[in-house]
Amino acid sequence: MVRQYSPKTLACYRARLAHYQHWCRTRDYQHGTDTITTSKLVEYVHDQISRWNDSRDTPDPDVYPRYRPDTIRQAVNALVYWAERSTGRLPDDRAAKEALRRFADDFNQAHPAAWRVVARRSPRPRRQAIQRPSE
Repeated sequence: MVRQYSPKTLACYRARLAHYQHWCRTRDYQHGTDTITTSKLVEYVHDQISRWNDSRDTPDPDVYPRYRPDTIRQAVNALVYWAERSTGRLPDDRAAKEALRRFADDFNQAHPAAWRVVARRSPRPRRQAIQRPSE
């Protein structure tokens, strides 16, 4: 808990926590930050992965969208942060991140990059051509 986070990161972590809490409510789990455990973390990740396999053609509801692999990883980091803040103990996230890594390898080959899906320009700036010295 020594690390300081920027306000943008904390706002993002609050949004990821809200997504997790919605997931808990749909399963009648306790949704407080003090009840985040390793087993719930792994189950959450497996459920997020299965949502991509089960419903490719159905649109995401605005309340509970499907998360891409990088966003799920960010949600895991957020849940670890909130669990540590509330209990002082870190849940073990290695199994959740390993399942996510295996899923991400297949997912990234089958789906276009997120910036292409929302029709944005590439986040990487194009390099300017180096001008050759004139003779």
